Amino acid sequence: MTKIMKLIQNEEKSKEVRKLTHSREETELVGLIEDLYNQYQSLYAMYDGLYGELGKLVSRRRSRRLSMSLSDSDSEYFSPEEVEGNNPRSETYEVLNSEASTEAKKFEEKLTSNMKEIENLSHQKRNLELQVENQAQEVKQLSEKNEEFELLLKEKYGAVSILRAKLKNNENQANSKFEELMAQINKLELDAKYLQTQKDEMEEKCKCDENESLAQRKDLMNQLNVMQQNFDSICKQNKELEAMMDKEREETSQYSIQIENLKENLAEMSSVEQIRLEEKETFLARIKDLELELETRTNEKNELEEQLRDRIYEIKQLEDENKGLQDRNNELKGAMIQSGDDISAFLKEHDGDKNGASMQIMDLKQEVNVLRLELDWLHEQKNKLEQQNERSMKEHAESLAKMENLNLKLSSQIADQEATIERISEEHKQAKILSNKFKLNRQSIERKIEELAQEFRRKMEDNIRLLHQRIHVAEQLNNENKNSCKMTKQRYEQENKLLGEKVTSYEEELRMIKMSATHSPVSPQNRLLDLEALHGLELFVLKGFDFATDKVDEHKEYVMSSVSKMMSEVMFMKDWIKQRNDEMKKLMENANGLNVLLNSKEEQELLLREKVWELEAKVSKEGGDKLNLAKAVSQLEKKVGKLEKNLKEKDEELINLGEKKREAIRQLCFMVDFHRDRCSYLRNLVIEPRKANNRA
Repeated sequence: MTKIMKLIQNEEKSKEVRKLTHSREETELVGLIEDLYNQYQSLYAMYDGLYGELGKLVSRRRSRRLSMSLSDSDSEYFSPEEVEGNNPRSETYEVLNSEASTEAKKFEEKLTSNMKEIENLSHQKRNLELQVENQAQEVKQLSEKNEEFELLLKEKYGAVSILRAKLKNNENQANSKFEELMAQINKLELDAKYLQTQKDEMEEKCKCDENESLAQRKDLMNQLNVMQQNFDSICKQNKELEAMMDKEREETSQYSIQIENLKENLAEMSSVEQIRLEEKETFLARIKDLELELETRTNEKNELEEQLRDRIYEIKQLEDENKGLQDRNNELKGAMIQSGDDISAFLKEHDGDKNGASMQIMDLKQEVNVLRLELDWLHEQKNKLEQQNERSMKEHAESLAKMENLNLKLSSQIADQEATIERISEEHKQAKILSNKFKLNRQSIERKIEELAQEFRRKMEDNIRLLHQRIHVAEQLNNENKNSCKMTKQRYEQENKLLGEKVTSYEEELRMIKMSATHSPVSPQNRLLDLEALHGLELFVLKGFDFATDKVDEHKEYVMSSVSKMMSEVMFMKDWIKQRNDEMKKLMENANGLNVLLNSKEEQELLLREKVWELEAKVSKEGGDKLNLAKAVSQLEKKVGKLEKNLKEKDEELINLGEKKREAIRQLCFMVDFHRDRCSYLRNLVIEPRKANNRA
C-alpha cells in the first residue's frame, strides 16, 4: 500500500518527472496489483484449509461424544468390577475431552478472528479494487488532461515566446523613445531657464536704458539753455559784426579760394567713403550668410519637431499594443490559475492518501522550498541589478541631454552675438547719420558706441566664462559617471564572487544529498526519481546563475561603450568650442579694426567740417545764423521727440516680450508636466510586465 501511495504521489510531483517515469509507474502499479491478487488467493487457500480442519475437529468431537455415550451404556451392563477397571479409562477420556474442547474453543476463536480478518481483508480488497479502478480511471483522465495541458502549454509557450520577443522589441523601442523624450524635456527645461535669465537681463537693460535716457534728457535741456544763452550773445555780437562786415568782404575773396581747395578735399573724402561703403557691403554679405545659417537651423528645428510628433504617435501605438499584450497576459494568467485550481482540487482529494507518505518526501519538499526561497532571493537580486542598470541608463541620458543643451546654448549665444553685431551695425549707421547732421550730439554718440562696445565685450567675456564653467561641469559629470561605473563594476564583481560561493555551497549540498540518497535504504526507483529531480534542480540553478552572469557582462559592456561615446562627444565639444572661440576672436579683431578706421575717418571729417563751419560762420550773415540756430533747435527738439518715441516703443516691445516669454514658459511647463506624466506612465507599462514575468 505504501508503494502504491508513493507512486500516486510521485505522479503528482512534476510534469517533467511524469513524462520520464509514467511508463515505469504504470508497470509497477500493475505488478503490485498482481501481487495483491496473489496474496488474496493465498489467504483464500488458507481460509479453505482452516475451514477443512474445523470440519475435521467437529467430526472428531462428534465421534468422541458417541464413544462416550456408548461407554456409559456399556457400564450399565458391565459389572462393578469391570466398571471400576474402566474408570481410569473414563478419566483419561474426560481429560482428553476437556483438552479437545479447549483446543476446539481456541480453534473456534482463531476461526472467528480469521473470519473477521478475512472479511476485513475482503472489504479492504473491494475498497482497494474500487480505489484502484477509480485511480486507474483518474490516471487515464489525468493522462488525457495532461496531454491536453501539454498541447495547450506548447501552444502557450509558443505564444509566450512570440510575445516575449515582441515585448523585448517594444521595450527596446520604448527605452530609446523614453531616452529621447527625457533629453527633449531636459532641453525644454534648460531653454526655460535660459529664457528666464534673458528676461532678467532685458529688464536690467531696460532699467539702464531708462537711466541713460533720463541723463540724456537732462544733458539736452542743459544744452538748450546754453544754446539760448549763446543765441543772446550772438545777437549782441551781430551788431558788432555789421561793422566788421566791410573788412571781411575783402577777406571773402581769399576764403573763396580756400573753399575751392576744400571742395577738392571733399571729393577725395567722397572716394574714401565709397571704399567704406564697399567694406560695409562685404560686411552685410557676411551678415546675410549668417542669416541663411539661422534659416537652415530653424528648418532643422522644424524637422526635429515633426520627428517628435511621429515618435509620439508611435508611442501611442505602442501603448495600444501593450494594452493588448496585458489583456493576453491576463487571459493566460486566468488559464494558469484555473489549471492550478484543478491541480489543488486533485491534491485535496488525495490528502487522505498522502498521510501515509514517508518522512523523506517531507524532507525533500522542505529542501525544495529552501531552494525556491533562494531562487526568489536571486530573482530579487536580478531585479535590483536591472533597476541599477536603468538608473545608469538614465544618468547617461541626462549627461547626453546636458551636452546637447550646451550645444543649443552655444548656438543661441552665437545667434545673440550675430544679433548684437547687426544691432551695432544699425546703431553705427544711425550714429553716422546723426554725426553728419549734428555736431553737438557727436560726443554722446561716441559715448554710446563705446558703451555698446564695452557691453558687447562684457557679454562676450561672460559667455566665455559660462562656457568654461559648463565645460568644467560636464567634465565633473564625466568623472562622476566614471567613478559610478567603477563602483558598479566592483559591486558586480563582489556579487559574482558571492554567487560563485553560493554555487559551490549549493553543489556541496547537492553532493551531500546525493550521497545520503545513495547510502539511505531507499528503493532504486525512488532513488532514480530523486536523483533526476535533483539533477533538474541543479541544471535550473546553474542556468539561472549563467543568465545572471551574462546579464552583468552585457551591462558592463554597455556602460563602457556609453562612457567611451560620452568621452568622444566631450572631446568633440571641446574642439568645437575652441573653433568658435577662434572665430569670435577673429570677429572681434575685425570689429576693432573697423572701429579704428571709422574713428580715424570721423576725426578727419570733423576737422574738415570744423574748418568749413568756421568759414561759414564768418561769411554767413546774421539772418543765416538765426535760421541755422532755429533749425538746430528744431532738429534737437525733433531728436528729443524721436528719442522719447523710441523709448516708449522699446518699453512696449519689452513688455510684449515679457508677456510672450511668460506665455512660452507656461506652455513649456505644461509640456514638461505632460511629458513627465507620459514618461511615468510608459515606465510603469514597461516595468509591470517585467515584474509579472519575474514573479511568474
